[in-house]
Amino acid sequence: MKRHPSLQPFSREHHRALILWRNLDKQLDSSDAVGQRVAAVDLWDYWNVSFLIHLKSEESLLIDLLNAPLRTRLLAEHETMRLEFLSMGLALESNCELGIDDVRNLASVLRAHIRWEERVVFPYIQRHVTEQDLRQIATALTE
Repeated sequence: MKRHPSLQPFSREHHRALILWRNLDKQLDSSDAVGQRVAAVDLWDYWNVSFLIHLKSEESLLIDLLNAPLRTRLLAEHETMRLEFLSMGLALESNCELGIDDVRNLASVLRAHIRWEERVVFPYIQRHVTEQDLRQIATALTE
């Protein structure tokens, strides 16, 4: 199903997050601790500047369009990501060694969440939401 234009900004943000994760994954597979830290800092910065806002936008603009099970899962996964990113951020800010397994787990959580939104949540919205509601999303995203 082709993504409705009002949901495309969310998909583009997902794509950017996955590109940063791919870079971090490559660094995690190497033994270069400096490269791992740089990639993790890039991801942390992206989280704080863009992706946290992305989650808040999804929660404010899309949450009421979802059925109860989708809404519950979306909010739970967002909270899990917030906690995992907070843990990674604390390690980075305190200059502690990154827990590679923790970072890999966060990568897995983020990838699975993005895949779920793209394959389940967005198609659900496109099937069950009126064109007017979709236009309101687009308007809100441009304000």
